[in-house]
Amino acid sequence: MSSEPPPPVHRFRRLLRTWASSPFGTAERVTLLALTFAGVVVSIVLVIVSPPDDLVSSIFQLALTAAFALFVWSPLLAVIMLLSAMCVSFAVANEGAAIVALAVAMGCVVRTGTRPLLVTFVGGFLLSGAAAATFAVPGLTLTNVAAALVVATISGAVGYLLTVGSAREQRLQESLRAQDLAEQEAAFAERQRIADELHDVIAHDLTVIAMYTRVLEQPIDEDLREQSQQTIRDAAHKALGDLRRVVEQAKGPAVLAEPPRESLADALEGARAELHGVGSTLVVDGDAADRRVPRVIDAALARIARESITNVLKHGDRGAVEVTVRVASGTVRMSVRNPLATRPSRDALPSGGYGIMRMTARAQQLGGELTVRSENKAWVLEVQFPLI
Repeated sequence: MSSEPPPPVHRFRRLLRTWASSPFGTAERVTLLALTFAGVVVSIVLVIVSPPDDLVSSIFQLALTAAFALFVWSPLLAVIMLLSAMCVSFAVANEGAAIVALAVAMGCVVRTGTRPLLVTFVGGFLLSGAAAATFAVPGLTLTNVAAALVVATISGAVGYLLTVGSAREQRLQESLRAQDLAEQEAAFAERQRIADELHDVIAHDLTVIAMYTRVLEQPIDEDLREQSQQTIRDAAHKALGDLRRVVEQAKGPAVLAEPPRESLADALEGARAELHGVGSTLVVDGDAADRRVPRVIDAALARIARESITNVLKHGDRGAVEVTVRVASGTVRMSVRNPLATRPSRDALPSGGYGIMRMTARAQQLGGELTVRSENKAWVLEVQFPLI
């Protein structure tokens, strides 16, 4: 397979990434601009008061000072300007000022430049000093060049310390952002857990209360009326207890307030009485208390059965609700089948589809699978969990 060379635009972008630089922080920018502004003001004063013979040298020093401001926006452009100024300094006989400027700028390059930019700048600085010493520039001795090297070393060390401090600050900020994100996720998970608890337990009890309230509105015998009233009282007390437990979980460690898990057999037994009061029956096929089913899966099946019965009370038609439980080949399967409502009721309870979402999520958390469908005028829910 032949590889074509990258287009010029891509090569140019790659080159820019190679020579890219790290930006100054806000405080560093303000400090550099303030110092540059002060230096420019002094240079302007020198230009004004300098004799005509030194006017070119004064203007050159003004340009050198102003070039430091470029480090705020483009360190690469600043390096190009300073190295170019070093070349021009030989023509205007101001090599000393140029070398001093390069020495001071070493810290800025170390702080912001990448390795190629730093190597280029250091090479240009050393070549400039060597050229000035080789050609015996008037007024520029080896002592001056050595002093410039010392200044460059100190400036570079300061730039390195600033770079280390900036990297540490960036790591700290990233750590704080990660901690803040973790706290937000923990808070969201806690709110989600509370919402799940409210939906899984309290919503069921409130549905039972609403359905049996409608039963009381109809002409019924005294025994059924008394039974309905007792069911409403029991559901209300249970809802209050569950609400108190959820509040305790929100205020303290959830483990301390964790209730005993409801078994599938208990959930179906409670559903049998609830359905009977509204004119439906519960038919269970299979062993709901099979000892081969782990407790955590049995509790999940109980929650799903409870939510299924809630949906039957809300949306289903009166008739037989069939629950089938099978344990075979390392898998437990449960299906809930109930008649679909033949016509919508004016008093139908609201539903947002949250229950099915929660049942599906609960099954997936334990490696199971849940499906729902309508079939032959019936609503069918099927769930299965692996036991191994």
